[in-house]
Amino acid sequence: MTKLTVQLVYGLIDLWTNRPIDLFHKKEDKDMKKVVIAIVIVAFMAISLSFFMNHGGAVAGTDGASYVPGKKCKMCHIKYFKAHAETLHAMGFENLKDAGQETNADCLECHTTGYGQPGGYVDAASSAGLAGTTCQACHGPGSAHIEKGLSKEQRRETISGVPQNACIKCHKPHGTHADVGADILKIKLERLQNKIAG
Repeated sequence: MTKLTVQLVYGLIDLWTNRPIDLFHKKEDKDMKKVVIAIVIVAFMAISLSFFMNHGGAVAGTDGASYVPGKKCKMCHIKYFKAHAETLHAMGFENLKDAGQETNADCLECHTTGYGQPGGYVDAASSAGLAGTTCQACHGPGSAHIEKGLSKEQRRETISGVPQNACIKCHKPHGTHADVGADILKIKLERLQNKIAG
């Protein structure tokens, strides 16, 4: 690529000076050779810098990102979204409703997505798309991930893999959980029976 660039620059100089350039014999043309090489080096550096500025992760990380409705994930990741919808994580908010705890701040941190964070769950009326433990509960806020005009690599950089300690936030090995009682189990059994029957 560099040889082709040098030849193009030589050709342009030929056109500009209206005479052929002899880079190996005439002193003035040897000085011109130094100028041509300097131009090629500067051009290469400018192109490289431009490439890295536009593709080098300018949007990397989730700094400043906020939570978006879980349905946004479904648009591109339908297979994973459908599989997740059948898990206990996705149904976590239903457990709160069954227990009458859907407004209990102590419970919302784990049974919703992004509670107390920018764009996170607020209440069932204003942020229903974040009820339950959605994709972003583990992968982090998704607003930067869904921005238009990003390359596939840039999208990958805007969302985190599941950190090793992500589960511990809610599944505390030595923590306690509120006793939900037998009434909740009865409600769950009725819901399951209705689902099977209907």
